[in-house]
Amino acid sequence: MTHDESLSQFEVQTDPFTPAELAAIADYRKAINGIGELMEGIQPQNLIRLGPPDSTGVRFLLAQMADNMNTWYVALDRAVTELRTHTSESTKYSVAATRFLKFESSVYHQTRQAFEYAVTVYMLGRHNKSDGDYPPDTFTLNLASQTLQGYS
Repeated sequence: MTHDESLSQFEVQTDPFTPAELAAIADYRKAINGIGELMEGIQPQNLIRLGPPDSTGVRFLLAQMADNMNTWYVALDRAVTELRTHTSESTKYSVAATRFLKFESSVYHQTRQAFEYAVTVYMLGRHNKSDGDYPPDTFTLNLASQTLQGYS
């Protein structure tokens, strides 16, 4: 794999990716090609436009989306294994690989959480009323402002 500009952000003030790490990243990217874009920004209102939850087409689409999330998970899990550096002294991750995996894991988990939230709201017919209807539109904690927050 050739080094691209997006990987430079993980190499700031540390050693660059090794050829083996670049090969593992290439495998990961090939496995998830297009999945993130398909899942990006999924929200309950987007699903509501598809029609009633009990229609065959909607169930098929949601199953396909769940399969995409599983493919992403398997690829990320494989990358976690393949990006380890094996030396005679230890098995560890380089700084760049650690940064890459943390970033990719964060994107995966946020996407998965948004998907699960949207499907739950859609399938249960919930609309997140201000009185605390489940599931609430919160994804993170902001201790400084003492609030649970959604995506901003």
